[in-house]
Amino acid sequence: MSVLEHLDELKKRLIRVAILAAILIGIALANFSRIFELFTRETKRLIVAEGGEIIQLGLTDAWVAAAKLAILAALAVSLPYFMWEMSMFFRPGMKPSERKYIYFLVPGGLVMFVAGASFAYLVLIPRLFGFMLRFQGNLAVPQITAANVVSLMVSIIFWLGIIAEIPIVMFLLAKIGLINSGWLKTKRRWMILIAFVFGAIVTPTDPVSQVIVAVPVMLLFEVGMLLVKLVERGQTEPDAA
Repeated sequence: MSVLEHLDELKKRLIRVAILAAILIGIALANFSRIFELFTRETKRLIVAEGGEIIQLGLTDAWVAAAKLAILAALAVSLPYFMWEMSMFFRPGMKPSERKYIYFLVPGGLVMFVAGASFAYLVLIPRLFGFMLRFQGNLAVPQITAANVVSLMVSIIFWLGIIAEIPIVMFLLAKIGLINSGWLKTKRRWMILIAFVFGAIVTPTDPVSQVIVAVPVMLLFEVGMLLVKLVERGQTEPDAA
């Protein structure tokens, strides 16, 4: 195929992704209130339990926050199809031995992202909100804007989902020869420090939540180490044969 033919194929694939995303966004916007209620249910329960409420300051602030959340949810649902289309676009240029990794990396990356995002939503966010609401005691009545709640929750969920991709990234870097298990062992202390710094950034006011974030990050690094060793074993076995 010529360069123009490749570009035409890429355009067709991106158009299909855009059509699906547009349909999902339309469905999500039609149900924005349900998505917002489901997304903030536990957080709202914690705020109300402390005598507070979720408020809006401007006429359309709450709607804008809910609409943004609905759009992000639709894009997140369309992400697997986007990754599949991109994988199929690059697949013809791969060697037969490389194509099998498509069927591992695409679903593996999605599973890891969902796992990290789920951990943030189910474990970290309730713990963080609960701690902060109880910690302030009777200093003030908690009246938190819808935009603030959505922004904070989306940010935590996104970064925990991204950080969960550590094993996949380590696997890819080992495949192209940029890292090896020996080098990684010398960086384990730094990874522990980075894990706690990341935990402090995500949860800057709660030491317990910081540990809750840091420990999974360190475990993900160890899982990545195992994958790197598997890559090295696969590279040495043919030579031994």
